Amino acid sequence: MVAAGTLSKYKEEVDKFLISKGLKAKVTGSIHMSLSFTSPGEYMIGGLFPIHFTPMEDVDRLKPVVPDCEKSEFWKNMWTAFQAMRFAIDEINNSTKLLPGITLGYDITDSCFEAVDIQATFKLLSGKQRTELEILNNYTAYQPRVIAVIGPSSTDVAIIIAKVLGFFLVPQISYQASGEILSDKMRFPSFFRTIPSDKNQANAMTLLIQEFHWNWIAVIGSDNEYGRKGVNRVVELASAAGVCIAYQGIITTSPEVVIQVINNISSTVNVTVLFSNELMAQVFFSLVVAQNLTSKVWIVSEAISLSEKIINIPNIESIGTVIGIAIKEGQMAHFKDFLDKPLSCTNPRFMPDSELGESTNSRCSCDQACSQFDWLSAKHLNSVSYRLEKRVSYNVYSAVYAVAHALHNLLQCNAAQCNKIHKILPWQLLHSLKTVKFNLHDHTLYFDEHGDPPTGYDIVLWDWTKNHAHFKTIGFYLPTPRQMNIDSSLINWNWGDNLTPISNCSAMCAPGQKKIQRGIHHCCFDCEDCPSGTFQNQSDPHHCMDCLWQQWSPPKSHHCLERELYYLEWNSAFSIFLLILANGGIVLTITITVIFVCNCDTPVVKSSGGRMCFLMLVSMLCSFSCVYFYIGKPNKVFCQIRQPFFMMSFTICLSCILVRSFQIVCIFKMAAKLPKAHDYWVKYNGQYLFIILSTCVQIVICAVWLIADPPIPKGHIIEKAIILDCNIGNVITFSLGFLYTVFLTVACFLFAYMGRDLPKNYNEAKFIAFSMMICFVYYILYMTSMVTPNQERYTSSIQTFLTVTSAFSVAMGYFLPKCYIILFMPQNNTMAYFQSCIQDYTKRQNGAN
Repeated sequence: MVAAGTLSKYKEEVDKFLISKGLKAKVTGSIHMSLSFTSPGEYMIGGLFPIHFTPMEDVDRLKPVVPDCEKSEFWKNMWTAFQAMRFAIDEINNSTKLLPGITLGYDITDSCFEAVDIQATFKLLSGKQRTELEILNNYTAYQPRVIAVIGPSSTDVAIIIAKVLGFFLVPQISYQASGEILSDKMRFPSFFRTIPSDKNQANAMTLLIQEFHWNWIAVIGSDNEYGRKGVNRVVELASAAGVCIAYQGIITTSPEVVIQVINNISSTVNVTVLFSNELMAQVFFSLVVAQNLTSKVWIVSEAISLSEKIINIPNIESIGTVIGIAIKEGQMAHFKDFLDKPLSCTNPRFMPDSELGESTNSRCSCDQACSQFDWLSAKHLNSVSYRLEKRVSYNVYSAVYAVAHALHNLLQCNAAQCNKIHKILPWQLLHSLKTVKFNLHDHTLYFDEHGDPPTGYDIVLWDWTKNHAHFKTIGFYLPTPRQMNIDSSLINWNWGDNLTPISNCSAMCAPGQKKIQRGIHHCCFDCEDCPSGTFQNQSDPHHCMDCLWQQWSPPKSHHCLERELYYLEWNSAFSIFLLILANGGIVLTITITVIFVCNCDTPVVKSSGGRMCFLMLVSMLCSFSCVYFYIGKPNKVFCQIRQPFFMMSFTICLSCILVRSFQIVCIFKMAAKLPKAHDYWVKYNGQYLFIILSTCVQIVICAVWLIADPPIPKGHIIEKAIILDCNIGNVITFSLGFLYTVFLTVACFLFAYMGRDLPKNYNEAKFIAFSMMICFVYYILYMTSMVTPNQERYTSSIQTFLTVTSAFSVAMGYFLPKCYIILFMPQNNTMAYFQSCIQDYTKRQNGAN
């Protein structure tokens, strides 16, 4: 880099050299006119290039005086851009295909300050043979000095110029004004550009931030239209992409303002986006180095991404890694050779009048050969550390070609000639530019409805690894489709471990944790484990979602697990055990039935109830068969059958036992006291009527139960499992049916107790009481299994076992003793034995009285 003092001294020496050779005139008068370069042609193209740059603070704002551009700092990149326009016109004039027989000329002004741009613009709008701009009501047929203007370079100046040129509909193609505001065709109808809009640049920056998963950044812009609009667009797009803006600020050339901004970002973020022009960025980075702000990532806009002044600031490599959005580089064959040609002439000419018609001493107006700049060859520029700026130059080059192609279409040119019958007016050229599309050295150029080109950006890295600063292309961005391509292997992160930096307000939560926002920024959060039964879904990081009912999860889960399904399976050990018991009970019942059938006329069978015994045995057989409804995966039919079917079967059995107990008590204790009641009972088969009535009561209860709210399959969730079973449906009707069964059991027990002193061959009290006691235990355990919490896994198994047990209690307590007498004590199964027992009972009763 050439230091400011050295550059000033160097410029003074150049001025002395030019004056001594008589190649630079000393201008007197109140108006300083900028150096202009002209070349004649049938169609003239204007150019605005700040070959010199005048800072705002160097301008006297108290007087309407135009600054002397040649006393300002020389900008080598604008010099090469200016040369690119001359080169393009020279190339087109020598072409036999694009505009055969047509000569293009140029009128280029060194526009070091916006006042110079305005003066130059009015000059370009003046008529060919005039030095003033006519005031007319209709400019349709007006022919200004130029048909199009290339430039200016900055957005702020381009806005001013575009408003003026837009009134005359003179096409304006800027090579470096990227402000998004200029895409508004209602305000700037004749504006085009060959540099992408800042909207695309902000898109590229946002994709670059997302590429490295940064979500906590600062955005800083220069205090001008370019910086302010750029900052707003980056903030808008980054926020929409989920990136949080930790700090947003504007910088000027004031050190106090810049230091305040640096202090705000020094401890806040690791990544900063800088949308600035070169002047303010140079002040900013100089102070960043001075404030010892190190090891950060800086994403810079295209205006400074290739700035040699900034990259060569002493010790700037300490600030960290700088990644820039740069204008894409294009190819211009033989351009470097063109720059090496001396700008000499044997017959220099002068402009006849000043820009605004005032008579003053004119500056040298150079054509394509001007001895005033003999020393400014490409070779000499390189020798003083100036690098050939091909990116901006290519934008100028393609802008000139866009004008040429639009003229080519308007003049209906072919390979041999163009139609020269009529002259082309600027507003006609404007319409042609809107539809122009051509290839230039493998690059396609056209303008969309906003006057913007389809070109993207190169992504460049400021590299200090080879003992000198240089720019390394590490990727590219294309606006259509919106695509970012970065080769991360080319990036050398400018700190010790060379790892990709992290710039997040909060560390990412572990899987299974939800975010709890902290403050106003959604990127700042605390992490909290999701409780059991929930999981953290990536689609909603701020909430834990409940698992489905058939799923479960431990704490801090990011997905749910399927619960195991439990029910009494046919192949389980307990199910096999229950089936053995039930089938054993069925076999036992059938065996008892066979024994009773074979001995149906014996006193034991008759005293047990006779034919009523077979009804009891059938009901017992049904009770044992209920086990099959409890095993296997529950379904709606089995759920509605198993409990009502058992209740009705067991009700028949208990009703028979109750009737049998009641009849024996009546015969021996109540027949003599209530003879008429006993006669009616015997005459009208009271025992069967009672059994039917008792069973009908239970049937009605079960029918109401199944109609009102029948049992259905239901899954009980217990931690990691689902217990599939049947619910009880309507609680009231179930309770009534269950209590009715209990009532019959209690009645059986009471009548059996009342007959405890009857003849021993009729005394079944202890056996019936034993059976009923087992039933009581069954009832208690059955209800306990239903109301005990967290025991759903075993409820169905317990209920099935108790169902079998209750049926066994009747078989073993009531029928097995009788079968024992029939089989092993036949002497007690005779009428004589029964009569003797009755006589003994009668004697005891008489003796007691």
